[in-house]
Amino acid sequence: MKLHSVLPTGPARKPVLLLSLGTFALGTDAFVISGVLPVIGQSLGVGVGAAGQLITIFSGVYALAAPVLAVLTGNWNRRTALFVAMAVFVAANLLAAVATNYPIMVVARVLAALAAALFTPAASAAAATLSSPAERGRALATVLGGLTVANALGVPLGTLIGQTAGWRGTFVFVAVLGVIALAGLSFTLGSMPSPGVASFAQRLAVARIPGVLSTLVATALAMAGVFVLYSYLAWFAGQTAGVSGSELTVLYLVAGITAVLSNLAAGWLIDHMPPTRVAAVGMAGLLVFTLVLAALGFTGTHVVVLCVALGLWSLIGWLFNPAQQQRLLGASGPTGPIALSLNSSAIYVGQAVAGGVGAFAVAGGPGVLAVVAAAAVALALLALYASARRFASPVPVEAPVEAASR
Repeated sequence: MKLHSVLPTGPARKPVLLLSLGTFALGTDAFVISGVLPVIGQSLGVGVGAAGQLITIFSGVYALAAPVLAVLTGNWNRRTALFVAMAVFVAANLLAAVATNYPIMVVARVLAALAAALFTPAASAAAATLSSPAERGRALATVLGGLTVANALGVPLGTLIGQTAGWRGTFVFVAVLGVIALAGLSFTLGSMPSPGVASFAQRLAVARIPGVLSTLVATALAMAGVFVLYSYLAWFAGQTAGVSGSELTVLYLVAGITAVLSNLAAGWLIDHMPPTRVAAVGMAGLLVFTLVLAALGFTGTHVVVLCVALGLWSLIGWLFNPAQQQRLLGASGPTGPIALSLNSSAIYVGQAVAGGVGAFAVAGGPGVLAVVAAAAVALALLALYASARRFASPVPVEAPVEAASR
């Protein structure tokens, strides 16, 4: 497949690629802390559980702030929103890099989460505006693809930097990515007035459509199951297979690449199977391989075995999210963009819950941590079953189509 077939063409290409670089930086920042979690805790004088609360704080603030900021900044020029968000993001990561104690790091993560909650929806809306209707899908996929690539490449690279040059270097690396994106956008992005944004009432109306809320609950629980393990993966690998230092990079690379492959496979499966079935297969497979990792956590294992198990866990475990988004689009009809924005908040709610629950589960050891993750996935399967029973005809809710994605 040629590059021009998957990227927008013409004048939109450069700003869209820079917006993608911005989401790549944000995605790396959101996930990379997992790879340096133990060393951050040691440096700041807190245990791994307390350090894990930094993930809870980031995800929780994002989940709550995204819809609030969307409404409060709905009339801002998108260029202004993007610049403010990226500037705050850079400052937050520089603050994290020089943090001398835990409270300062908490402030830094709150600021980074607020910046991410403002930037990501605005970047999607900007990409849609910049591109022609025929290329809008490619533009949106490119911008959101930055988050996927962050998981596959940004996190392993950031982990390598953190394990070799110190965890502070990881945050400097992320800040530099943000500076490059900010500088590039300042030269390529013109004024972009906002057409408006969906109100709180419109968002609540979509959540009341039969099947939507239970689908969001299923997504949040499944994400909790994933991130209970992923958030503490460096600690889990060290306890289970003695993995440490730069070896962690390989582990995160395996998890990231298989996650990308899983997302690609999910797209093909959704085109050939009912999305509910794809979601069920993904969650059931996630449950099975989480239990496999739990067994390894109780018995201990070799790093190669752990890599294989982790790869299979990630390969099948990420099938459910694209399927859940497709199910929401089918249930919500013309208000699909609002449903997808609610799904984004559900994802971060799950991550926030994972960080908090995982902080207590680590006290029981790596096996207990994975069992807790498996319990969350089992509950997600029950919620998926409930949502499948409740889906009904879409309920029309008037809302700005483009702005609804925010």
